[in-house]
Amino acid sequence: MARIVKDPETRRTEIIDIAEELFLKNGYNETAVSDIVKKVCVAQGTFYYYFKSKEDILNAIIDRYIDDMKVGVEAIAAKDNLNAIEKILAFFSFLNNMDQGKEKLIDYFHEDQNVHLHAKFEKNVPSNIIPPFRQMIEEGVQEDLFDTKYPEMAALSIIGTTFAISHWMYDTEDRVGSTKKIMTAVFDLIERILGADSGTFTKFALKMDNSGNN
Repeated sequence: MARIVKDPETRRTEIIDIAEELFLKNGYNETAVSDIVKKVCVAQGTFYYYFKSKEDILNAIIDRYIDDMKVGVEAIAAKDNLNAIEKILAFFSFLNNMDQGKEKLIDYFHEDQNVHLHAKFEKNVPSNIIPPFRQMIEEGVQEDLFDTKYPEMAALSIIGTTFAISHWMYDTEDRVGSTKKIMTAVFDLIERILGADSGTFTKFALKMDNSGNN
């Protein structure tokens, strides 16, 4: 039977897809390179042709995750049927949905020995999503929804605050029970940073929820 030869980029993407699938299903530590190549049906040498190690492919997964996040946020910023508040709410909903089903990887990133992976994520995410997020804020100023002279600094403050709160939520035992209280606080902070009327984000969030349920 003839050996199937795939385009190198196609093969590399296939290996990343399978590795992510196994990491999410079984956990990073519980998945061996041999498990990945067995699932892909390639020789172990093929894996090492594309990746130096298991951590190297994890870095590739992180890079792709960040790229997907950037593309998604830029798409939200480009929507012409939403105002700035609706775009920002869609932005938070998008980030939340991206994390769904990735609990095993998120747990791995939070382990003490993986601080370098966490640092990479936190270093690269803001630089990729702040430009389109700043665009949303600038539109809000033009729409008279926000009152801030420094859209880029406001974007950086909101993203940084969101990361800090998400870390705190991770370490909270009652994550589900804390979500509503935390989101109320996040909306309050965002309104203060952007100079929006109190309760604006809560009002639009309820409006969007009701629209989605109809």
